[in-house]
Amino acid sequence: MTGLYIHIPICERRCRYCDFYKLTPDEWDDVGLFLKCLEIELDHLPNHFAPETVFIGGGTPTALNPAEYGKMLEAIHRRVNLSNVVEFTTEANPGTLSTEKLAVMKDGGINRVSIGVQSFNDRALQLLGRIHDAQTAIEGYRMLREAGFDNLNIDLIQSIPGMKPADVLADARKLIELQPEHLSYYNLIYEPGTPLTRARDLGKVVPPGDDEEADNYFSVKEVLEQAGYDHYEISNFSREGKACRHNILYWQGGEYFGCGPSAHSHWAGKRFGNLPDLRVYCDRLLRKGKPFDEVEVLSPEDKARETLVMWLRMMDGLDLSEFERLTGYAADALCGDAIRSMEQEGLLQRCGNRLALTREALFVCNAVFSELV
Repeated sequence: MTGLYIHIPICERRCRYCDFYKLTPDEWDDVGLFLKCLEIELDHLPNHFAPETVFIGGGTPTALNPAEYGKMLEAIHRRVNLSNVVEFTTEANPGTLSTEKLAVMKDGGINRVSIGVQSFNDRALQLLGRIHDAQTAIEGYRMLREAGFDNLNIDLIQSIPGMKPADVLADARKLIELQPEHLSYYNLIYEPGTPLTRARDLGKVVPPGDDEEADNYFSVKEVLEQAGYDHYEISNFSREGKACRHNILYWQGGEYFGCGPSAHSHWAGKRFGNLPDLRVYCDRLLRKGKPFDEVEVLSPEDKARETLVMWLRMMDGLDLSEFERLTGYAADALCGDAIRSMEQEGLLQRCGNRLALTREALFVCNAVFSELV
């Protein structure tokens, strides 16, 4: 598979935990210029590029007003061959939805929406700095259903300070009540320089301990699986046939282009990332330049190791024969000592021709992956 990612670097307000590149309206108010430059970048994509997945992320794509959102979709349709697209996703903030905007999204070919709820607990949402409350999130979700969207993802964050185990399970049960097709359940990460990290370092915010985090993770996993959700990747659950194809592309070493400031691409053995600066991004494209500087050429071995690690995020694990066919390397020849050691430690397991994480490794997967890279 091949994919296209579009980064919309606009947010109404910065959340306290987020370090993704974005600007608020008081920092950048010329959305028209950004959309003009985005179309220039899209026009530079190879003529033969025909992605099977498109993912519009950010930032907050739905921070664009209906007219702006429509212009963005028109640019994508004009400049990209979408004849092979099977999954066309946009991220959405529940505090930025309207019936007019949803109609534009639907008419423009969006067939999957990922809504950033993060929690149904108002105290937790305030701590995270979200612009919505729990009721707004539920109303936004119902608006999407009423608009005819039948493939919805809800993002939740686990291990939010102040949330007790009962609060965590209440979030999971509210999600089951809403019945989205997909759930992404991410651990809260304290990124350097964010307000939430500073608050933690000053002792104003106290994260739960590792044992409590692990207990919460496995409790939610059990509740969701009992409700019929397939835990198909470390942080992702879905109904049958509703796994996120765009993310699977990343996890299984596929190729993709990223457009917009800070977006990354992996194509033909090369990796490059656009500069995280909207003003520089626009200036370079208007001057017929490239919005990125360095291009990294991955060696076949480095690419194989990266694919090994990413593929192991999938709960079904790695098909060893398919891995060798795709990369030219046998996993055991590439890092057999590390694999055997972690098999003995109970962190990796073989099931026929597949290599996978054990249940015990799910919450310490980063330690496993670091041994394989």
